Amino acid sequence: MQEVPMSQRERNRLDTWNAVHDAAAAMALEDGPVAVTIEAIATRAGVSKRTFFNYFPTKEDAILGTRAPCVPEELLEQFRTSEADLLTRIVRILNGVMRTSLGRGDSYQMRRKIVTRYPELRTRVMQHINDAEKLVDEILRERMQGGEAEEALGRLPAGEESARALLMLAGTITRFAYGSDPEGTIADIDGHIDSAVTIFREVMNTTHDNA
Repeated sequence: MQEVPMSQRERNRLDTWNAVHDAAAAMALEDGPVAVTIEAIATRAGVSKRTFFNYFPTKEDAILGTRAPCVPEELLEQFRTSEADLLTRIVRILNGVMRTSLGRGDSYQMRRKIVTRYPELRTRVMQHINDAEKLVDEILRERMQGGEAEEALGRLPAGEESARALLMLAGTITRFAYGSDPEGTIADIDGHIDSAVTIFREVMNTTHDNA
């Protein structure tokens, strides 16, 4: 599929986002996140404090290159219309929603370096992951009303407990997929996610057959 070229306005917004994030990340690595202030980040990035808050709600988000997750309409439509089984669709949409909270792809290694050096920032990352899971949980509970839990995992009954179990399993599969690529170098992450689903399904089937 051919990519739609960005408008000049979109490009300007991306350039500003990059400038603020790059400034914040560099300052955090130089002096530590506690010493970094929003005013200093804005000055280094060449923007106003007001502009800073148009892009990042906190200095921690600017340092990490993160934002609040969301559910794009096209992602929701893919979830609704996909012919894949429910578990695969849940993992895909969870991965997609989590990725909306991240910035550009090459921020991964910088973020990992910062969090390794300053593990207290991991709390902010986990908050975004939890928020992403809550968004997907709302979508999933709607599907559970239609009895799709049985389609996903055999005899699993529909209901809130099934929705919670499926979401936890999806989170585990997602962590497994990304954990096998600690350097963030996988180009086809969607294909890697689907492979992880296949591995977990085979393990579950083997366990069930041996029960």
